[in-house]
Amino acid sequence: MAAFDDCGSSAKTLSLGYATVALADEASVISSNPAGLGFFNQTGFQASLSRLFELDELSEKELYLVYPLKSFSLGAGTYVFGKANYYQEMVLTFALGYRLKDYLSLGLSSKYMRVSFSETYKALSALGMDFGAVARIRDNVQIGAVVKNFNQPELLDNSDDIPTILSSGVSVFAFEEVTLALDFSYDERNKGQLHFGQEVELIKNLPVRFGIQTSPARYAFGVGFDFERMTADYAYLNHPVLQGSHKLSFSFSWGIESQNR
Repeated sequence: MAAFDDCGSSAKTLSLGYATVALADEASVISSNPAGLGFFNQTGFQASLSRLFELDELSEKELYLVYPLKSFSLGAGTYVFGKANYYQEMVLTFALGYRLKDYLSLGLSSKYMRVSFSETYKALSALGMDFGAVARIRDNVQIGAVVKNFNQPELLDNSDDIPTILSSGVSVFAFEEVTLALDFSYDERNKGQLHFGQEVELIKNLPVRFGIQTSPARYAFGVGFDFERMTADYAYLNHPVLQGSHKLSFSFSWGIESQNR
């Protein structure tokens, strides 16, 4: 696994098989596609906690903040993976989303990435940049694209330890209660990956989600609980060899009601 691989997400993103490039409905878009910020008109935050493969040494802690200002929104986030004095990745992100039109938003983020080991070894750091776009081509269809680490950051000189990732996707809000999402991502290490997710709200304020991805083939599922301005989400992602991963997220927003999907 490359350093900072799939760093930053939410329980909803996980349960949809990471098929969220074209979605713009939670603060973790700061990590998945900063262009989604342009469609926000609510101030809010999102916190997540997870354990990969049931191991405490592979825990993830995340916090994202969004602050909208007319046609653009500011975002900030922190992501911590691993265990101090063992192996730990930390990412500090500052993002800007700008809505050019009611149907088009662009986004840019700057990330300070740091890897630390035991006290015997010196920590390594790099600065990464992401650029993305989200467009609403119909009332019920959104498309998106993002290039992560387009500046090709390196922890070590002449290395490829932080991959540049290209992703594109489409989200279809087939009905008020049903959302479908399909993404394709590519990088030199994992080559092409397909991600598919669906969300169905059979019971009001209780969406159920399912997702799959290829290379490697993995499946995910989860559930959400919406309480007006508060949202709690749970997700499980399997692994073909190791134990699965669990993730919990909590979001809270205030201000004018958001119009993004």
